[in-house]
Amino acid sequence: MGRFCLYADNPIDAPCVSIKVRKYSYLPDFLSDNPRDRTVKSFSVPILVDCIKLENGTYKIDDYQCFNCMFCAFGCIGNKVLINSNIHPTDMCAEITGETVSKMREELFPKLFNGEFISLPPVSTSHIRVKYKSFEEFTSTNETKHIAVWGANAMKFLSSSLEPRVALEVGVDIQNRDRAGRLDISLLNTIDKYLFVAETKVSFEAMMAEARYEAQLLGYESVIETSCDESIKRCKFLLIGGKESDLLPNSHPSSTGGVKSDLFYDVLRERGFFFISANALLALGLMKMYVSNALYNLENLYQLITDPEYVGLLSSGTVRKDGAIISLSQLAYFE
Repeated sequence: MGRFCLYADNPIDAPCVSIKVRKYSYLPDFLSDNPRDRTVKSFSVPILVDCIKLENGTYKIDDYQCFNCMFCAFGCIGNKVLINSNIHPTDMCAEITGETVSKMREELFPKLFNGEFISLPPVSTSHIRVKYKSFEEFTSTNETKHIAVWGANAMKFLSSSLEPRVALEVGVDIQNRDRAGRLDISLLNTIDKYLFVAETKVSFEAMMAEARYEAQLLGYESVIETSCDESIKRCKFLLIGGKESDLLPNSHPSSTGGVKSDLFYDVLRERGFFFISANALLALGLMKMYVSNALYNLENLYQLITDPEYVGLLSSGTVRKDGAIISLSQLAYFE
């Protein structure tokens, strides 16, 4: 690792490589920090994808495999991963100057949450070892190993807490259901008392074909409410990978969701559910890194998730319940 890294002596433990979590049997155990045992398990996108390589004790980005998911950037506690204006990580353990941050702020602010989807550069397919051609392809192929692990790391980075409690697959005991449930990603800000629960889906098409998300969120809601005391602000949302255009309201000219989109938005409005695209979560992380740490964090996002006027967040903006796409900067809590 670089000379500025706290993990230089043991780079395999660096948070840019993996996220470490404990296993909790049920939500009350997670809230009270009563893990099943003291074992800490590591989950990693970079190791799975083989997108960074260790050379002489220093990590290097493998451009042939990197599909710009920002796992390493979000995990680096010193913000030492250099990103270019194309939204592609180019160097690890770099010294990031104020000039670099200002330049990225000027580049990113007009691009994100202002009407257009985030544009991540595709991976060159000319190399035989390419595993995933894009971030969207990665998030749409495996729920537990891909989007859930990536989402947990992104949510940890986005929390305003320096050390939020994060867990994967926390069990929930839901009455009147024939199968046990699980909370895919759970994050607790123990200082400011916020609980965020994300139900991950690999894509809009897969979610609608499975047809379980409504029952899942309703069941999880009852468990969350009975498990939390009044001091904890809590919210849940769908974290959905794959193509963002599938998540647009059917009335939008760029929507590719078809009539299923109408069904989805009817449920969102009726049940008060909220969704976030994987691309939007990635864009939020970039905004936190380069635009405003105080505004672009989960705890501030809580206001949007629980606002009944809005049903979702895309990298092009937040989706109002009437289907309009609104720039985040137009909302009072993101000004």
